Amino acid sequence: MFDYATLFSIVNVGIAFILITLSAIMLKINKKKFAYGIVLSVIYTGLAIYELCLVSFYPRSILKEKVVTKNIPFSPSQQENTKEDIDFTVIITTDDNTFSLAPDGELEIKKGTRFKIEKVVYPSGNPDEIKADIKGFAGNARSNDLQDIGYWVTYDDMLKHWAVKEDKDKFEVQIKKGEELLGKVYIKFID
Repeated sequence: MFDYATLFSIVNVGIAFILITLSAIMLKINKKKFAYGIVLSVIYTGLAIYELCLVSFYPRSILKEKVVTKNIPFSPSQQENTKEDIDFTVIITTDDNTFSLAPDGELEIKKGTRFKIEKVVYPSGNPDEIKADIKGFAGNARSNDLQDIGYWVTYDDMLKHWAVKEDKDKFEVQIKKGEELLGKVYIKFID
């Protein structure tokens, strides 16, 4: 019949009317206490009626305990589109956290913090063919093989002229499979 939230709000409205009745009885005893009692009773009654309206007229009210949600299964065509949308995930580790970035994702890191690209998770293909190239950083300084996975990087290690043109502290990380560009993620250094 009624759920718990509705019953609770009905009980509150009942208590509010009892308080108004007690305030009216207080009028015969002491007029000053009656004034305080009636003001507080009216405020309580207003809040109780407001709660009853919220619970009754808004079916997904935050006051209700049981909100049932269900996941609608994807159709096969939607599952294929989802796989195309998220081609890879870049796992980046700092000294105390691990982050994962989807294509075109951006990670903000403090300038004094060092980070390392742990791996790139790509659902199809050989993991050895996947490279992460941080523009403005060379993991192997003698011969830049465009593979920066596994190297610790700080803001001081970055070549500032490789920063993204709109933001001098934002650097691009290109994810490649062989010579094919799969996508990009961004590292932004903040103060």
